[in-house]
Amino acid sequence: MNTQTPDDAEPTLPLLRQERENVVDFGGLCPLHYAPMHYPTEVELYEPSFDPHSAALHENSRQPAATVQVKVPLPCGHFNIWRPLHDRQAPVAARLARFFVGSPALQRDGRVVSPNNSTWDSRISYSSADDEYYENGHVLPVINGWKHGTLTARSLFRKVEHDWMMTYLAPEQGNSHQQPLAVWRFNYAESRRAVERFHAVLGFSLFAESAAVEWCVRPLSSRRFRRIPIHVLTPEEARYFSEIDSVDSGESHADDSLEQRAHIIEQYCGHILAYRGSSSEYNDYVVHSVPALAADLTQYVEGEYGFELAVSFVPASEGPDAWQKAQVARQSLHHPISGRMREGEDALSRCGLDFRIKLREDIVVPPVSVELTRALTATAPEQRLCMDGPGCNFTICVRDPENTVGSLQPPIGAHEHVLRAGSEYFAALLESDMAESSSKQVELDGMPYGPVRSAIYFLYADSVPREESMDLNDWIVLLDVASRLSIPRLHQLSQARILGEVVPDTLAALQGSSAEGSYKVPAAYPDLETIELLQGVAADTGAHDLAQALDRLVAYYPIEVCENRIRSSPVGEFDPLPPHHMGTHDHDPGTRFAAGRAQGLFGRGPFGHHDFDLEGGDPHGPVQVPLMAGPVIHPEIAPGFAHAGGNHRGVHDGGILGRLLGNWRLTNIPNNGHADPPAPQPGPVPNIPHATHAHMPPPESDSESD
Repeated sequence: MNTQTPDDAEPTLPLLRQERENVVDFGGLCPLHYAPMHYPTEVELYEPSFDPHSAALHENSRQPAATVQVKVPLPCGHFNIWRPLHDRQAPVAARLARFFVGSPALQRDGRVVSPNNSTWDSRISYSSADDEYYENGHVLPVINGWKHGTLTARSLFRKVEHDWMMTYLAPEQGNSHQQPLAVWRFNYAESRRAVERFHAVLGFSLFAESAAVEWCVRPLSSRRFRRIPIHVLTPEEARYFSEIDSVDSGESHADDSLEQRAHIIEQYCGHILAYRGSSSEYNDYVVHSVPALAADLTQYVEGEYGFELAVSFVPASEGPDAWQKAQVARQSLHHPISGRMREGEDALSRCGLDFRIKLREDIVVPPVSVELTRALTATAPEQRLCMDGPGCNFTICVRDPENTVGSLQPPIGAHEHVLRAGSEYFAALLESDMAESSSKQVELDGMPYGPVRSAIYFLYADSVPREESMDLNDWIVLLDVASRLSIPRLHQLSQARILGEVVPDTLAALQGSSAEGSYKVPAAYPDLETIELLQGVAADTGAHDLAQALDRLVAYYPIEVCENRIRSSPVGEFDPLPPHHMGTHDHDPGTRFAAGRAQGLFGRGPFGHHDFDLEGGDPHGPVQVPLMAGPVIHPEIAPGFAHAGGNHRGVHDGGILGRLLGNWRLTNIPNNGHADPPAPQPGPVPNIPHATHAHMPPPESDSESD
């Protein structure tokens, strides 16, 4: 097996190698819908709960009733489109606390949360020994069945070897027309939190030189998968990994071993590490991934809201049982995970698949620096210094070009050591040989007086005066001042406030609508002209985080529309949309302009301009895509369809969703004895941004359709 660099890695499977038409094109990877909570071993970790102290009795003529405040844990994203993901800081349902007695995850007040020392915000683990998925380190199964936890899978099954007491995922025996494949999908765009780090345990085993396992990753904003290279450790390198039981650790000292191990991991960052196992009478060629060693895959998805991870199998070309020579998530049946609540996250180290994600806010505002805190309390720890207060030894004069009355702009008094600690501009100025350094006075030409005074006040009070009354333009001006004076914390805070002004917080919108019973309210997005304007502001002021956040907003908007439509579609028979729902009124020039902007922004493919409610568009409103329960059947295995290797569109009667996912049909199947799955939570579909209004009103919901 050859070692490759991440830059030249390209998938071998044609289905993963092909470039998609746009970011909402599933490229033939048809999602499978499995209704949750239909298996007796599954639990809902983050179910709604109520606060008994908030109960209020209401009496009427017949029977008293009590009203309580229900707390709904809001998801931070979605796993495989349908299943909500929660931040690990969210408490587990109170009724499940009895399962965690003695576990480090149980707090004194009875609330069950993940240990505080964990570095991951979201975690999904799969144990093939139990055939269950676990979330956020809690050893209670949230998904039963390996396939139910995938976005899509084909030609794979879970093999249990009772003689060897091993279990794993392997290609189906006798399959020759499909290459085995499994895909998992993570999307955190709902909470507007980007991926900061992504580590994953991707366990696999090979027992023939012609067999192969290929892991690929694709950010949701990208149209291509990239192969994750695999590096097979040399015997010399394997000595430094204690997880490899069959390799002698050698005589190296512990410190040297740790240093060499860290060097190897850093050298092959972005690779999956494996080693050559000992041959036996059954297999001359054995390769295993390093057990429980999480590969650092951050470089593939850093700064993204979501990604897809795929694994494809190449069975051995010859020999007995060639189909089982490539395995994933190989585990021993002697060491299951289920029921190990007291062990907590330590039990999950035995999982063959473990996805760990660290999230960050779109724009991270750093805390107050230690140097500034010391400067403010240097003279009297119990009393902080203040601007224009006693002891000020530095004067700032502002020459505002728009000011006509100089007496209304008095000089600003400040302390030299405070300016030096809080502003890189003043620190460089005071350390230089310029006249301002000796005279303790500086004149700022061409800068607005009010924002400059607010910036200096921010150094002392860590707040902006009259912040609640500031609008978008005020924050843009303050961002420019913070950039010119090099005040890092104020610079980041201004970027965050600008983004919050143009894009309302999704979680805040969810919390505001929880009283009305709405589970999901999509975020409102600004128009394209506003985005272009802010991109220019970000470039002029060095606001790189703001620029990246705006890029993510534009890239993930159609993805959120796509997933929202699938999740909020009613459960029922699949009915292709009538032809008159498929277009807009071309005689309206405003529609043609907005549609052209949308088409140029989002590209060709299943979501064109006719799929969104543009100004002057279709009077019927946005196209609603129906979805029914059951799995998605691809044409290559569905009766009545010809084999379709690619993602062909515009054929048969697939409608909008058919063009979205290719030529496939939906069928109902029994859901483990339940006739109908729970209906998807309703919610309005957000509109596409257009170039006429700075803020779009939310779409009006149709009471009859709800």
